Amino acid sequence: MGAPAVRAATTADLPAVAAIYTHYVLRTTTTFNTEVRTPRQWQERFDRHVVGGPHQLLVAEVDGAVAGYVETQPFREKPAYARSVELSVYVAPDGTGGGVGNALYTVLLERLAADERFHRAYSLVALPNDVSVAFHQRHGFVLRGTLTEAGYKFGRYLDVAYYERPL
Repeated sequence: MGAPAVRAATTADLPAVAAIYTHYVLRTTTTFNTEVRTPRQWQERFDRHVVGGPHQLLVAEVDGAVAGYVETQPFREKPAYARSVELSVYVAPDGTGGGVGNALYTVLLERLAADERFHRAYSLVALPNDVSVAFHQRHGFVLRGTLTEAGYKFGRYLDVAYYERPL
């Protein structure tokens, strides 16, 4: 497997991004989403947050194929939260452990640090998930709190941890 090459996503990348995310929606508790997004929903999200807004969607290519993505989105919709950003990273199931997630976060965090519009980054981690907790800590995130039994998926209640990082 080659080294991940990180770049800004285009509309042409959305099917690959959707396929990666769909895996996590249908098979894991990594995301609390329980419904698969349609191609139209992906396009609308891309147009609203990336094309029309200050947010980013980056993909990592390995050997010419999209192997993962990272996105920013509003932390909360209220105007006072505009300088805060939420991050989500997903790696293709067959590409975990190969440095894709690290490459994506490294590039995104460098871009965010240079972007004066943002002050703090947040990431929510569904628990238990020791791999994601360690990943976020390696990238400078600090645990700020845990909501117990905040989500319900696959017949069980799940906690969610809030991680924060200054930009």
